Amino acid sequence: MVPLSPHSRLRRVATVALVLNLVAAAAGIAWGVYECLFLGERALGVVLIGGSIGAALFGLLLYCQVVLVHKFVSYAYRAYQSLLESAELLRRQEEHTRTIAENSNLSDWAKRVAYRERDYEFLRDTINAAIVRQDWESAEHLIGSLEKEFGYLDEAGHLRERLQTARRATNDERVAAALARFEALCADHKWAQAHAECERLSQLFAGDARIAGLPQELERRRQDVKRQLLKEYDAAVRSQDVDRAHRLLFELDQYLVPQEAEALKPSARSVFRARLEQLKTQFGIAVSYKQFYNAIGVGEQLIREFPNSGYAHEITKLLPVLRDRARQLGSPHAVSTTHAVSP
Repeated sequence: MVPLSPHSRLRRVATVALVLNLVAAAAGIAWGVYECLFLGERALGVVLIGGSIGAALFGLLLYCQVVLVHKFVSYAYRAYQSLLESAELLRRQEEHTRTIAENSNLSDWAKRVAYRERDYEFLRDTINAAIVRQDWESAEHLIGSLEKEFGYLDEAGHLRERLQTARRATNDERVAAALARFEALCADHKWAQAHAECERLSQLFAGDARIAGLPQELERRRQDVKRQLLKEYDAAVRSQDVDRAHRLLFELDQYLVPQEAEALKPSARSVFRARLEQLKTQFGIAVSYKQFYNAIGVGEQLIREFPNSGYAHEITKLLPVLRDRARQLGSPHAVSTTHAVSP
């Protein structure tokens, strides 16, 4: 059962109070009529009837005000939730834009260094895929590129040996090699590459039952990983491990379908709010103890993760002051407990 919000509880309390008020008013009116007709106390009866009617009208007026306030608060809450969703979407877009801008500012040499490892991994995966599908010429050409452009002579020699072994291998051995590569891709959670590999192998080994079952096996393993991540996320939320829950949310992003992501939204908002509060607390403690280098690191992290929050704007203004104080101390480990820094 979904818990009631505080203003929903207030409306229920107001409804119960109104019912009790109307019951009391009806009882007062009945007593007033009894006093007038049967006991002959007209003055007392009129007072009771008038007072009961007044109390009933006053209760109805208060109830109407509570209903209006409830509707206003509900509307404001929905607007606030929509604003939070928009802010989170904008934060992610700004992160992507910042990454693209940083990459575009790199020199050609810096880009080559930054992407060298990624290019090497991609080239090695491509060579392995070419060997599995028996595209010997492409594999030989790519091994030559690995040797000349990257200078990995030992790795190139190892891949050439594997290429020659694959050429001499029987069909069962080739299938076993393909399955081993599939296992490696799944173990590394490279689901897109594993899916593409399944499609290539289904064409290369069309009649093999082991290859035919790979797409189902791939989806099963992917779902197993998703269930494990969800289990770990639930445990992190229940134990209030904000760092782990925050990290697991980003890992889950590639696994969840829209319906599942929608179901996690309330919990994710709580995690993001807790993460923001955590960073704010760490920043405040670091500043209070004059750990300016730590404060700068935490502040920059808060700005990256929550660029649209009001606190991020405050920290942005405060960072130049903190950097000046850090330079004055002259050591990233200098700590003092005397005063908090003030801009």
